[in-house]
Formats: sequence, structure tokens, C-alpha cells
Amino acid sequence: MRIGELAELAGVTIRTIRYYHQARVLPEPPRRSNGYRDYTVDHLVAVLRINQLTSSGLSLAQAGAVAADSASATTDEALDEVDRALAARIAALTEQRERLARARAGHHVGLSRVAAALSLTSTDVPTAILLAHLYKDHPQIDLLADALLEPKLRSALVSTQERFDAIDETSTDSELEELTLWVRSLLTEFTGDLPPLTEEQSQLILNLVERDLNDRQKELVRRQE
Repeated sequence: MRIGELAELAGVTIRTIRYYHQARVLPEPPRRSNGYRDYTVDHLVAVLRINQLTSSGLSLAQAGAVAADSASATTDEALDEVDRALAARIAALTEQRERLARARAGHHVGLSRVAAALSLTSTDVPTAILLAHLYKDHPQIDLLADALLEPKLRSALVSTQERFDAIDETSTDSELEELTLWVRSLLTEFTGDLPPLTEEQSQLILNLVERDLNDRQKELVRRQE
């Protein structure tokens, strides 16, 4: 049979057959006197096996080797290797699904658990993402996330955020000082075990925090430095 017939019977394209030849996973048949290659049913079976093996997770090179000699020890090793790789992928995908489920349940899709804990409003999200990244390797950050997600503290933080949002040019110095002391006490209690950020990191955070604030809010933020 010619290459077009082989491709049609195998359910692939002629380009695929030629690619298999180039990859040396499918032997090329000799040419006949008219210049055309003459494929046999063995080539058809080989193509079908290669397709089945690649669909099972083998690389094209592994599939070609297995199709060429399915009874060798090398074949068993290749299959074992693929099985281990598939098991690892399944485990990784399972973990991803679990993270996604937790994110959906906590209404923080697209955020890590720590970033979700650090954000109270949509405007907090960029800052929370950056802070979670800067502290991602610190063992205390998960404990901080646990504390910030505790309902009673969460309620207090939301109340504090509302007080902060209400600050404008009419806010008195005493109001700012009272809120400054309250925020400072919270920061000391819950971030005291975290190492200080570098000057460059602090400036990045400050740039994000101050981006949408009025002057009086910026003044309060800078009092925390």
C-alpha cells in the first residue's frame, strides 16, 4: 500500500507517517521500481501501536522502542517509568484540584491561602499577593494566616478597615493617632515574629498600599513605619 492508504487506514495524516520516519520510530519500507514506497500491514500495525502507546503517556521515542520489541526488559522499564510519571502527574493534579476547592470555598480563587488571609478588600489584593510572596518561605506566615482567618479577629480587622476607609481631610489628628496605635498593636501582636522587609521590599509595599489613598490615609500609613 502507498503512504496515503496507510495514513487513511491508521486514521492519521501523511505528515504524521513522515514524522514517524524522521523520528526513527517507524522503519521506512524500500521503494519499488516506480519510486513509491510499498507499505505492508506490519507498518499499519506499528503505527496503530505507536498511537496507542503515546495515548497511554509514552513519549514518541519510548513508543517506537516498545512497538519494535514489546517483550524486552527495556520495554518493562519504559512502561514503569511512564507509570511513575503518570502517577506523579495524577498526584499533582489532585493537589491542584484540592487547592482550587479550598480557594472556591474561601472565595479567594487566584490567591494563595496566605494572600487571601492578608486581604480584606479588593484593593488589598495586590499588596497581599506581594506580601505572601515575600514571606512564602517563612514558617510563621502560615500561623499568621491561621490567625487572620479566625472569625473573631477577622471581624475586628474588617471594622478597622472600615475606620481606615472613612479617614479623609476632615479626620482629626486625635482620630489618626487613636487608629495608629490600634493598628500598631495589631501589627506587633501578629507580625512580631516575621523578619523585617528590606528597604527595597518595604518601598514596593508602600507604593502598592498608597496608590489609592488620600493624603490623610497616607499619613496614617507612614506612621506605622
